[in-house]
Amino acid sequence: MRPVVHIEIPSSDDGVAKAFYSALCGWEIQEVPMGPDFTYVMFNTSNVTVALSAVSDDIQPGDVILYFNSDDLEGDMARAAELGGEVVLPRQDIPGFGALGIFKDPTGNRVAFWQSANPGGE
Repeated sequence: MRPVVHIEIPSSDDGVAKAFYSALCGWEIQEVPMGPDFTYVMFNTSNVTVALSAVSDDIQPGDVILYFNSDDLEGDMARAAELGGEVVLPRQDIPGFGALGIFKDPTGNRVAFWQSANPGGE
């Protein structure tokens, strides 16, 4: 069985979203600088990482993305395509953290695979 290891929730206002989810769920906020103009906002939960993603032309409110664990990102992405999925973002390395790939399932939902740089210590 493949677990969900990460969830991204689109946010057009990180301040509002941080206050809401922190108050609603009791999650502690962790901000990870990812470059000069981008800080990734994550919440510490008990069993899965939840993070905010920026709203853009490609990501709108409601476009929540589930990330499934992968031990073989390229193989899993190829398998998704074989089964009728469409690769939207091939392997994207996140130095020090791991790699991800995003695809659409045959019904149009965007989902993703995450391969940790630290397997077993996600």
